[in-house]
Amino acid sequence: MRQYRFGPFVMDIAQRRLLQGDGEEVVLSPRLFDALQFFVERPGDLLDKDALLAALWPGLIVEENNLSQVISSLRRALGDEAQGSRYLQTVPRRGFRFIAPVTVVDPQPSPEVPDAPQTRRAGDVAEPLPLPPPLAPRRRLLLGVTMAGVTLVAAGAAAWWWRPWRPAGNDATTTLAVLPFKPLVAEARDEVLEFGMADSLVARLSTLPGVVVRSVGSVRRYAGPEQDPLRAARDLDVAWIVDGSIQRWGDEVRVTARLLNAATGEAAWSGKFDERFTGMFDLQDAISTRVSQVLAPHLGARGRRRLMAAGGTHDIDAYQIYLAARHQAQGIRTAGLVKSIDLYRQAIALDPGFALAYVGLAESHRRMIFGADGEPRVIFEEAKRHVERAIAIDPDLAEAYGSRGWNQFWSDWDWKSAEQTFQQAIALNANEVNACFGYGQLLTTLGRDPEAAAQMAVARELDPQSLILLTLESNSLYWSGKPDEGHAHLQRVFDLEPDFWVAHLTLGSMLLHEKKIDEAIASMERADRNADGSSQAAAALGHALATNGRPDQARALLVRFADLGRSRYVPPTSSGLIHAGLGDREATLAALQRGHAARDVRMTIVPYDSRWKLVRDDPRYVAIFRQMGLANLA
Repeated sequence: MRQYRFGPFVMDIAQRRLLQGDGEEVVLSPRLFDALQFFVERPGDLLDKDALLAALWPGLIVEENNLSQVISSLRRALGDEAQGSRYLQTVPRRGFRFIAPVTVVDPQPSPEVPDAPQTRRAGDVAEPLPLPPPLAPRRRLLLGVTMAGVTLVAAGAAAWWWRPWRPAGNDATTTLAVLPFKPLVAEARDEVLEFGMADSLVARLSTLPGVVVRSVGSVRRYAGPEQDPLRAARDLDVAWIVDGSIQRWGDEVRVTARLLNAATGEAAWSGKFDERFTGMFDLQDAISTRVSQVLAPHLGARGRRRLMAAGGTHDIDAYQIYLAARHQAQGIRTAGLVKSIDLYRQAIALDPGFALAYVGLAESHRRMIFGADGEPRVIFEEAKRHVERAIAIDPDLAEAYGSRGWNQFWSDWDWKSAEQTFQQAIALNANEVNACFGYGQLLTTLGRDPEAAAQMAVARELDPQSLILLTLESNSLYWSGKPDEGHAHLQRVFDLEPDFWVAHLTLGSMLLHEKKIDEAIASMERADRNADGSSQAAAALGHALATNGRPDQARALLVRFADLGRSRYVPPTSSGLIHAGLGDREATLAALQRGHAARDVRMTIVPYDSRWKLVRDDPRYVAIFRQMGLANLA
């Protein structure tokens, strides 16, 4: 792997270390290391701000001051200065240039995809390499009670503990990630198609017993032409990694793919394909079949079962629209969710038997609850209808059962049925992260702490780059007596997504505990600005204002909710939380009663949230949660 020398520094790409001449390491955050690597690989090139933003925050829209902070931090780490710079030169109104001479030391390029016959089927399978030993699972601190009930999805299990994980019944012996495919020509990128290839291969390979496949969400940060697959393998803690390139010209598509042994960097298989775009499904089948042929001999007979048909459709137009819908739904922004719903419907109109499109449609509706304060009774009516249609089409579709479990959990408050459904989804596909995460949240609500933590470990293992799971981990580290580690983990979230509002809400909770009231309020205000259609951040902000000597500002948020309520649904728990902070017992109880009647999904976390302690001793409070079947927690 490459090393670069400049000035007194040696940059080791494989070890992700920057050393000074005396061997002392210069500690860089992952974002700073990526930025420095981007510069030293392009010495003398003028890099404009747009190129740097796209490289360091792929697929994200971030403010330009984030780039300024990275440049400033790099200069401090290198002992550089803006004026008379030796390394990073500012070109006014244009960008930046790395001006120091750079020498490549002992270059050892990663293996290239060897030429293979350009056929409509996969290239020949190489002789399988010995399977690398399973990577020792890192001990991770898992989800527990959040000190202030920061967010709905952060309503975690009541005890985190250290434990490794393997999926029950899956007999996992190896781990795999599929990276977004790179563009052959950067100027003709099709990001939806690049992610779509990875998404479809993940869906196929996830059905291999004995293989834990990282979710497509966990590899999103590795998109783009500059990806380093072996670095990604280390970050994701996997033994094998699939990467490749893709380019479309009209009706023609060219794809290269390879399976890399993460321990050695050697290609266990590679292939090159020229297809008509209408042959994409055959191409995906060919790649997944070749990968499974390399892995399956090491996994036993169960690993050789038939792979799932990707996408659930053979209509190429429906498939393209489905990929676009998934792309729009990745965040929890109202506009993207609304667009994804429309696109899923278009895909279904083209192929009424497209089961995964129905699941996606149900999931986008359900995300409206969290991201846009969707009215539960209306939203879940749609979500349930689409999920049941998916199951009718494909009775063995794990994703559909995972979605049904969420409906039974958040809408029906039918704890027993939800548990059975989540278990059914996991039995069908132990790599179904949505079901694992949902099951963990359900067990949390039921107060079954050890089981809940185990399921959250599953979700964390499957999706190690998940923003919400990383936020939960940082939150728990902080409240378990490791505040420095908690802050450091939260910084990883901001490195991935500077404006992730749940992380800013979590930071605000930490700062409140540290009595840094002004900073905490500022962080919560930023969360509120970025929360789009959700009132949850404003509710937490209002409670913080009310309990820290700013009741008038808290009441102003109640007025805001009242105004919003004239035109749309606002969860009763949002105003109730502010009333609790203001010490208004009757208004708080009235809000909880309305929340129960409206099936407000945030009612499921109230028993764990200390901010509601004002009314815990009231018989009316106990009665509400007895009706919900949570009397033992009330």
